[in-house]
Amino acid sequence: MNTAYRVWDGEKMHYWDDGELSLIISGGEWGLYRNIVGALYPIRIASSKQKKSALMWGTGLNDKKGKDIYQKDITEESYINPMSKENIIDRYVIERKNGFDRMEHVSGKEGFYRHLWLRSDEVEVIGDVYRNPELLEGAE
Repeated sequence: MNTAYRVWDGEKMHYWDDGELSLIISGGEWGLYRNIVGALYPIRIASSKQKKSALMWGTGLNDKKGKDIYQKDITEESYINPMSKENIIDRYVIERKNGFDRMEHVSGKEGFYRHLWLRSDEVEVIGDVYRNPELLEGAE
């Protein structure tokens, strides 16, 4: 089972292996806490009750350069169109739907997605929707 996660707190991304972090999930809600040496209680960094916070799970897959792929990552795939011989670059956002990690095209076109597990070795993570929203602009 893959337990890698990351949390966006509205300003900064926190990863499961940052050290001294605790993710607590209870009753459909979650909270990310930092354990401070000498402190009586851990400090809450983010929670599901905060509007700008988001919990994202790792997919357990790596991109073509070996980087871990998480939900809400923006990936890029380039290939040569066999008909026009043009170099095509497509961008996708990683989403989990019905238990499967999918690459949803940034254009938002209905039905224009690919299953991540079939393509992970052909895509490159170039950012995520929280820190790099500009990568979603101008999509066709």
